[in-house]
Amino acid sequence: MTDRRKTYLTPLLVAAGINCAQADTMPGIYSMGGAMILPEGKLMAAYGYIGFTRENMYDGTQERPNMQHLDARANVNILALRYGMHKDFDFRILLPYKSIEATAQLGPNNVAIDNNGIGDMVVMGRYVLKHMAEDDYQLSLGFGIKLPTGSTDKGFKVAPPFAQNTNTPLPTQMGTGREEYKAELGFSKDFGSMRLDALTMYTYRPLAEHEYDFGNEIAYDISLMAEVTDQINVGLEYNGKYNTSTNMGDDTNPVLREKLPFKAFSGSVGYITPEIQYLPFGKPKIHLSVGVSFLAHYNVKEYQPLEKRRVLVRFGYLF
Repeated sequence: MTDRRKTYLTPLLVAAGINCAQADTMPGIYSMGGAMILPEGKLMAAYGYIGFTRENMYDGTQERPNMQHLDARANVNILALRYGMHKDFDFRILLPYKSIEATAQLGPNNVAIDNNGIGDMVVMGRYVLKHMAEDDYQLSLGFGIKLPTGSTDKGFKVAPPFAQNTNTPLPTQMGTGREEYKAELGFSKDFGSMRLDALTMYTYRPLAEHEYDFGNEIAYDISLMAEVTDQINVGLEYNGKYNTSTNMGDDTNPVLREKLPFKAFSGSVGYITPEIQYLPFGKPKIHLSVGVSFLAHYNVKEYQPLEKRRVLVRFGYLF
């Protein structure tokens, strides 16, 4: 390639940056760009999609019978914007739109949930500590906040009896009703036609509406991407998270909680994601990424559902 100047687009969170290397490879879908940032004055927009089905129940390290016959489907569409404020700093904004449908049997009752709407917005800033051009790798530190833009009392099209006329922040609602605080540490390094990106993010969650405790979280990711042609990159990514125990607060009693399949995640889980990136013009100004995540390991804190697969799509444009 005659142009060795590269710009990287993030996953669904739209992280991006510029560096020198032979290949126009971009970070993996989950990596949030590792440590990369947008150059000063540059704006990037992206659309992301996550789709999955939850019909398998787990407890500890074992898969358990789906006693409630849970069949839950979620589609999350994310609009993300990112802007380079300074040569060492940029910020990003994410706004999700979620659609959740689920059916289950609770005792003698067949229940259903159908809910959709705007979720909680996330605003993050990232500052570069070590630059690729000077140190042969890049290191960054970031901070942000999740704002309670999603509804906690949106009326369900269809709802189970315990959610009728209740303003509940169950995981089937669009938001939590409270701010959450985030801190991240990113790393990126180039190896000629390959690149490595890693990110760790901690989320502190105060009690949400009705004393609901969604638990604090540590999320982590490492991705390795490689150039195949000027227009095609392929990669493999590992991402996981650990959540502390959750508590439904005023929403439920202990007996109902034990039986209820609609729980916020708690415990640890990891996924492996093979993916492909397509750059129609050989540069990341316009790009399309597609990946499929497969459940690799889990150790959950109580009886709860997990998805075995996720489908991911990312489309981005650099202005």
